[in-house]
Amino acid sequence: MTLPAAGWFPDPRETARLRWWDGHAWGEATRPLPSRPVEAVRPIVVTPTGPAFSVLAHPAESRTWAYGVGAAQRFCALTFLAVVLAVVSLALNPWGVCSVLGFAAGLAGLVHPNATGPWRPVARSLSASAMVVALATGVVAVSHMF
Repeated sequence: MTLPAAGWFPDPRETARLRWWDGHAWGEATRPLPSRPVEAVRPIVVTPTGPAFSVLAHPAESRTWAYGVGAAQRFCALTFLAVVLAVVSLALNPWGVCSVLGFAAGLAGLVHPNATGPWRPVARSLSASAMVVALATGVVAVSHMF
């Protein structure tokens, strides 16, 4: 068992005093507990820190759907054309023409969607899906030719 090092510790018999511990046993020397002055409680003023900035919308951004300011929401015509051509290529695909046109329209709708608001990610997803369908039906049409 390890004993504490020598030093002044609270007296086990008298709580208002300190008694000397020599490392093995209590000594006869005692002294009063040091008194701590009681400080008055001071209020703490917390000021915000960090960058100051304004949340004013840019004129071009004020028309977007995220701000909800009567923005005109539109769907991408190229995406609609790509989906229609991909569906037509599933049913009727003479020489893979619908597949090529559907893939091209899907690529144009994916790269430059004219959709705004919440339709923008939907338009991109549909354009990518139409490209996959058009490519698959094009591969099937080409395999039947050769």
